[in-house]
Amino acid sequence: MIRYNGTKISVKNLILPIIFVIAFVNPIVEAIQYYNPLVYMLDHYALYAAGVLIGYKFFKGSIWSFILGMIPAGFWHIPLFFALAAAFPLYRGLCEFTLLLGGILAGSYIPKMSLTFKVGALGIYMFADSLLSIFFVLGYPQYSNVDFKFLYWGTNLLPFVGIEMFIVMNIVLVYSLYKLLKNISLF
Repeated sequence: MIRYNGTKISVKNLILPIIFVIAFVNPIVEAIQYYNPLVYMLDHYALYAAGVLIGYKFFKGSIWSFILGMIPAGFWHIPLFFALAAAFPLYRGLCEFTLLLGGILAGSYIPKMSLTFKVGALGIYMFADSLLSIFFVLGYPQYSNVDFKFLYWGTNLLPFVGIEMFIVMNIVLVYSLYKLLKNISLF
């Protein structure tokens, strides 16, 4: 399903994933995440992106690795599991580990994807992330201490998380479109 592609492991290929992991998996930022959903959501993006970069550079995967890699990205945004990982260290560790691993699995298939598949995968990501960000902008209580008393944040911070997600999503979109257009020699 997934195997090492033979690329020489170098600091150059690992610098961005290492920065993403160190920036979010450290005691200071971990403590902030209990009280700040903006940092918590950025943690999700950073760890999944770190995994995607590692998978893309160092592994060859299949459609099955891609599908398995997508599961953690969806699973940890189901309200109950989102809240558990936001509030309890054991769940947080599982969340972060599986997001990184999911990114590696998904990223390992990107070099083998057709242009159509890449555009389709980007579209599905944009749709799913847009839907979730709308939930946050609307302040859905399922992502706050209204429904989960053990969470430390209320609905007042959720709209900012939704806006943050739209910003990240647009950065991903612009970068992806640039890479796609560059690969088909329009630039």
